[in-house]
Amino acid sequence: MGLYLEIPVLNKQFPFRSFINQGHQLVSPHWHKEVEIIYVFKGSINIGVNDEPIHIKKGEILFINGGDIHYILASSDSERLVIQFDLTFFQEISTMNVIEKNLRDAFSQMKNSSTEWNKTTKDKMVKIIEDIHKENTKKQEGYPFVIKAKLYEMMALIFREIPEKESEDTSDSQLTKTQETLEKLDQIFSYVENHYKEGITLQDIAKYSGFSTYYFTKFFKKNTGTTFIKFLNEYRLNKAKWILLNGNYTVTEIAEMAGFTSVKTFHHLFKEVMGVSPLKYRKTISGNN
Repeated sequence: MGLYLEIPVLNKQFPFRSFINQGHQLVSPHWHKEVEIIYVFKGSINIGVNDEPIHIKKGEILFINGGDIHYILASSDSERLVIQFDLTFFQEISTMNVIEKNLRDAFSQMKNSSTEWNKTTKDKMVKIIEDIHKENTKKQEGYPFVIKAKLYEMMALIFREIPEKESEDTSDSQLTKTQETLEKLDQIFSYVENHYKEGITLQDIAKYSGFSTYYFTKFFKKNTGTTFIKFLNEYRLNKAKWILLNGNYTVTEIAEMAGFTSVKTFHHLFKEVMGVSPLKYRKTISGNN
C-alpha cells in the first residue's frame, strides 16, 4: 500500500472538521498537512507518530503536527474525538508579524501529549476541545464564529502554557530509518486487513515481513507499544463487534467470520475485553434486554 497522503475534505473558506472515531477503525500510516488533535474519552489507544509509539488513555490529548506520519491502534472499547484544521485558519494573525515564531513551529516545538502538561493546562484544553465539537455538532446560528474564537483561544494556550520539547537534531539517516519503519508497519497492517480470517501465526507474519520471529516480535512491540498477538486479537474483536451489531449470526459463525479458530477463545477474549458475553453485548447495544 505504501504511506499515503490523506486529504481531509475541508471547506476552503472554513478549513476545519471534527468527528468521533471508535475502536473498530484501524488507521494505517498516513500523513496530511492539517494539524490533528485526538482526545480520548473512552478506553485507550496506541498511536505511532513518525517512529515514536505513544499510549494515551481516557482523558488525554495528543496533537499531531501537519506532515507527521502517524497510525492508530485502538482498543476495542475506545472512542476518540478528532479535530483537524488547516493553519490558514489563522492567516490574519500570522501575516501581522506580531508573534515571534510561526504557527507551524509552535505545533512542532510543543510537547504534543497532555501527559506532559500540568493538570490545569490540560483541563483548559479539554474544555476548549469539547466546546468546539459541541458547536460543530449542534451548528446553531453563528457557530463558525464560536469555533474560530475557540481555536484562537487554543493557540493562546499553546503559546502561553504548553511546554516546549527539548530541541533535537534529526539526521537524514534517521529520517530514512523512520520512513522504512513506517512502510514496514503499513505492510504488516495491510497483511492483517487482508488475512485476518486466516490462522495467522507469528512465524507467518515474521516471514512475510522479512524478519526472524524474534526480531519481528521486538520490532512490532517497540514501534507500536503492543504485541502482535494482542493487536491481532483486538482487530478480530473489533470485526466481531461490527458483525454482532449488523447481523443475526450465531456466536460460532461470528467467531469464524472474525478469524477465531476457537469459539471458546473468542468468547473468553470478548468477555475479558468488553466485560460481557458477545450475545449480551448485542442485546445491550440493541436495547433488546
